[in-house]
Amino acid sequence: MSLSSIKHLIFITLILSFSSHLCAGDGFPAWDRTNLFKQDLRRATLVTNMPNITESDHFIGVQFTGSQIFSNSGSYQRMPAARLSMYPNPGYNLWVQFARWPGSNPNFSVGTGLQVEFKGEDLQRRQAIGISWNSIFDDGYIQRDISLHGLYAYDFKKLNLGVITIIDLHHLVVEDGNGIPDYDETILLAVPYISWLIKETFRVSVMVPYNSTGPGLVLGSELLIGKRK
Repeated sequence: MSLSSIKHLIFITLILSFSSHLCAGDGFPAWDRTNLFKQDLRRATLVTNMPNITESDHFIGVQFTGSQIFSNSGSYQRMPAARLSMYPNPGYNLWVQFARWPGSNPNFSVGTGLQVEFKGEDLQRRQAIGISWNSIFDDGYIQRDISLHGLYAYDFKKLNLGVITIIDLHHLVVEDGNGIPDYDETILLAVPYISWLIKETFRVSVMVPYNSTGPGLVLGSELLIGKRK
């Protein structure tokens, strides 16, 4: 194994360790009042199944992320996730993601998405649109989100700067007896980001998604496999 590969594995391991040890759970979401419950889950959409931030000249990407929001329980909630991305052709990518979700018992989320990028005359400028779907399974509720997003960015060789706008169709089904009715909501998000490609096969990224509840934070690392010739 090469030295660069070892560094990549160490970096991934540190992210996973950070995420798993600090993943909070108790008190999320707040069940005391309906408005606090809705606010917590609106905050959770900040880090739910974020879009891929770039297409790739590789066939496969393996990504690990650690996400963070601040909940009404007065604690930070951290959600580690793993994502497998496929890049069948330049400009196209699709993904499937699994994440641990905060709660009193082990919960999880699963999501998928598709993104298409449009190339123009200016190769530095990037534009893409996409759709994603995510479900969260908890003992007391099931959350489903369908999101439409647009991406606008500039590519400076290995450095990528951009912003993503997201329209999230947010649907909650709450179990009877919890005192909170089922509801639907439309949530708007803005997601500035920066990513850096290291030695053509390893990408790190920082996203700061923002909606009406405030900001979140998503740190990610992606290992790219199967470079096109």
